[in-house]
Amino acid sequence: MTTKEEIKAVLDSLRDAKVTPFTHDKPYAAILPTRPELSQAGRTILITGGGTGVGLNIGHAFVKASPDTIIILGRRADVLQSAVSALEKEAKSVGVSTRIIARPCDLTNVTEVKAFWKSLANEGITVDVLVHSAAKFTEPKPMLELGADEVWSQIEANTKAPLYFTEQFCAQSMDRRKFIVNLTSAVIHSHRHPAVAIRPAYILSKTTATLFFQLLAQAVSPEHTQIVTMEPGLVYNEYWESLGLPTEYFSNPELSADFAVWAASEEAAFLHGRMAWASWDVDELRAGELRKRIDADPYFLQVSVSGIEFRV
Repeated sequence: MTTKEEIKAVLDSLRDAKVTPFTHDKPYAAILPTRPELSQAGRTILITGGGTGVGLNIGHAFVKASPDTIIILGRRADVLQSAVSALEKEAKSVGVSTRIIARPCDLTNVTEVKAFWKSLANEGITVDVLVHSAAKFTEPKPMLELGADEVWSQIEANTKAPLYFTEQFCAQSMDRRKFIVNLTSAVIHSHRHPAVAIRPAYILSKTTATLFFQLLAQAVSPEHTQIVTMEPGLVYNEYWESLGLPTEYFSNPELSADFAVWAASEEAAFLHGRMAWASWDVDELRAGELRKRIDADPYFLQVSVSGIEFRV
């Protein structure tokens, strides 16, 4: 039987991706949502999967950045209502007048998604920042054992849903700069890790989604639509709770939430089309040797084939 200590060792190994010389385990000055440079004043923020877990944490962080409106989506109306109460309480505590809206929506249901975006248009609401946080997991089985239908359901939830949602987002009036923050997973670059390899369908769907946003960013200027993919870390959620694991084994939820707000600011434009972990130091990313590599290497921090040198 696997002990909790053995599980902790595995979790720690999955967090070992030190691209920046210094990594963080809690929020720090450069990404604090209260910084004037990260203000979301005048913006409407939409967070998929915003009723629980990472999505809800991100909602709390955005409240501190003073947007006009935050819209959270999820499947369960009761869960969303609890989230609204929590976010409204947060807004009151920090002294902002942000409006919180919750809408039940199955992101894999095209009819529901169309109806949602139509309702926003009818209400005169334009979304400025789209945060893709919703995701679906599957059983730890080889893909051929899962079967094509289950594998495709992963693609539907983790690739098609963000793609279609982004299509609707970009179909809005684009009279000012828009921002997309896509939450990916470390599985896209650690698929040979024994703890990761057992869920190949999830790896496939998250890698495909990350590549979609990468290719979309390649076709649009960040001054028009800025697109940054982030890896939030191992954040405690209902699944980990069901295993009886303590919260101290996991990443600080406020760190990834604050990073998401930073990723939706002009300061993160140099990461347009690339992926970064929430634990990496943003000052080290945007300056020095790492920044030189980002500017010089179009494939750095992107989905690609390792070992092939090709320059355009």
